Amino acid sequence: MSDPVLPVRDRTDASAAVGFILDKLAVYDTGLLDWIRIYPMTEEQHKPRIAGDCPPPTLSVCWPPRERYVGSGPPLSRHKYRIKVNVWQGAGYPALERGWGRVPARPLRRRRGARQRYTTRGPCEWCYPDRRSATVHALARAIFLYLADTRQTEQQPSNSNASAWGHRWAVEWLHTNGQDSAAQVMAAQLVQWYLIQSKGM
Repeated sequence: MSDPVLPVRDRTDASAAVGFILDKLAVYDTGLLDWIRIYPMTEEQHKPRIAGDCPPPTLSVCWPPRERYVGSGPPLSRHKYRIKVNVWQGAGYPALERGWGRVPARPLRRRRGARQRYTTRGPCEWCYPDRRSATVHALARAIFLYLADTRQTEQQPSNSNASAWGHRWAVEWLHTNGQDSAAQVMAAQLVQWYLIQSKGM
């Protein structure tokens, strides 16, 4: 499937971050990706979800297609994925975000005779030094869900895997832009809770 020009609408003036993401996407098949839209986060969206919690600096969503593409003829609009992210443009950076991530495994309670199982997902937090790194992280999370759902990565399309993917791309972005100390902090946050033996590492 040939990759068409990917329509990207950015209303946040984050062209450098968008260019970085598009360069990363060049090695993947984006033929089923309809569009990407990046909008400023509204005051309402920026409100904490729980009393006393920090306000979320990003929102990201990857809408699956209404109908699965089975490979006969060119894909139509109903076969395509759409990505939308909202990024906070106001004051408050560095900004703390909380979400699902990989955490050190802990045993789960089990019935007698059942095989021991472990959990590796839990709530985590990380810090964006500025809004462009937040944009990269939010876009990368949504893009991961597209890539995983179209089987372009071995990982499952879960929020924890998406967060880890976003971390790696954001760390690379920070290094690329000379923000090495911020990159080291974000990389340390990733290592803190991401299992080394997991497939994603």
